[in-house]
Amino acid sequence: MRILRRALGTTLTAALGSLLLTVPGASPAFAADGVPVPLYSLADMEVDGSNRQVFLSSPAGADGRVVVTDYDGGSSTWLSGLPGAGGLALSPDSRTLYVAARDIDTIVAYDTATLTETARYFVGEGTAPWSLAFAGGKLWFGYGVTGDLGSVDVSGAEPVIELGLDASLDWGAELVASPADPDVLVAGTGNPNVNTLTVYDVGGGSPEVTARRVFSGTEMNGLRDLAVTPDGRSVVVAALISPGYQAFRLDDLSDRGTPAASPSPLAVAVAPDGTVAGGTSNNSVGVPDLSFYAPGAPAPLTTVELGGDTERLVDEGLAWAPDGSRVFAVTQQTGVMGLRFHARQVATTVQTTLALEAPPTSRRYRELTVTGTLAPAAGFAPGTTVAVKRYDAAAPEGTSLGTVTVSADGTFTVTDTPRRVGQARYGVTYAGDPWHTAASAEVTVEITRR
Repeated sequence: MRILRRALGTTLTAALGSLLLTVPGASPAFAADGVPVPLYSLADMEVDGSNRQVFLSSPAGADGRVVVTDYDGGSSTWLSGLPGAGGLALSPDSRTLYVAARDIDTIVAYDTATLTETARYFVGEGTAPWSLAFAGGKLWFGYGVTGDLGSVDVSGAEPVIELGLDASLDWGAELVASPADPDVLVAGTGNPNVNTLTVYDVGGGSPEVTARRVFSGTEMNGLRDLAVTPDGRSVVVAALISPGYQAFRLDDLSDRGTPAASPSPLAVAVAPDGTVAGGTSNNSVGVPDLSFYAPGAPAPLTTVELGGDTERLVDEGLAWAPDGSRVFAVTQQTGVMGLRFHARQVATTVQTTLALEAPPTSRRYRELTVTGTLAPAAGFAPGTTVAVKRYDAAAPEGTSLGTVTVSADGTFTVTDTPRRVGQARYGVTYAGDPWHTAASAEVTVEITRR
């Protein structure tokens, strides 16, 4: 799920590549602090949940390769002989890894269990395939100097290759599939001043454009990464020049929610439960490398620093394990050749508090107001609600007053007109969600005749 650009680090020598291959295999039991991997640039990252391994591709050097590491960053090996190795894609059953080898106009298939090559698909002289995605029963690829869309049907005895399916794509267009709908394909381009999102329905075998949006330079520029949410309703995007991480509806690519603020976002990945992980290129002191958001929330649930102020996340260097157990990140240290691999288990559950205020007394038949605050406010998505009940002598089990919506600052207001003299107890409950604990609070008002 990576945006690839024209300027790629392919000029380093084969000698440097040989040097990187001497990185020691020993690694910590858990790569929270990062372990070296034999790569000095990253093109794409794919996670195989069935075999608990991570694939990292790089086109740089005389011979491109794909590094394979386990979930903890140990037992690294690599697949070689892949000139211009770029986009990666897993088959729906995770049994096959596909690698786009741009410099030989070929897509190479590997058995993910044995890491042995099983097939090569030459897709045409000078096509230079780059990005890959599986959707609609086919393998789709972006290719060409000017940009186009192609497909490989690998379901039969012989592969069927189609080219020239959408010449409107720019070079380096990245393709991602929807976790919720196998017939949806999304393409994004991020070359300077040409940032485009396109949604296709590929269920009929040919790509049918269902939505397309071209962004002005002030809306978004420098698109770096994109991911479709698990419910298949939105695509989340990271771009270097933008208000922050942005989400768009897949049906029409209209804005969805408020962008989450983060300086120069360059990587984004969405967990199976919808948690958004975002990475920044800003290496300033006090600016965290990774931020984790509840869907649609304007502020992070938590943040993570990777390796201190001398280490920064590389472009598109984020991916989740398919079971959501951890997030993987690839970084580079300032002034150091070679990349580092991190595996992080991140606690994204936030302790929620609820506080209420009300007048100590109020007359019956007079409207009274209860105010409340749900915290931490910034971590909640727009539209968050709390449920309200009134308890009194007539209804000791409680009378529902419905739900009220929490404002962006975490405050809310409840109005009621009690009719019975005596104590009226108001109870407010926040049910919680996968990212926030449940919370409740009560306040009592003495209702008088006059």
